[in-house]
Amino acid sequence: MPASVSLSDTIYALATAPGRAGVAVLRISGPGAGAVLSAVMSGRELPPPRRAYLTPLVDPVGCETLDRGLVLWFPGPDSFTGEDVAELHVHG
Repeated sequence: MPASVSLSDTIYALATAPGRAGVAVLRISGPGAGAVLSAVMSGRELPPPRRAYLTPLVDPVGCETLDRGLVLWFPGPDSFTGEDVAELHVHG
């Protein structure tokens, strides 16, 4: 039985189709999406809404660079779900 999700939860999911791909898209949605995005960008300010921004992506705990990819920020209520959404486009 699936766990329930409330509107106060921040969730993430792989948004790429199954199989092999050169790029994987991770989508983060909910009230903590902006904080998560800022954390993987080494605490930098969020990019301008709806614009792709190339940046190093880091492990927020160990500060190790994990990848260099595109990030996008879609603040609610002007996103496709109506809530804050961040996307990470990383090497697949």
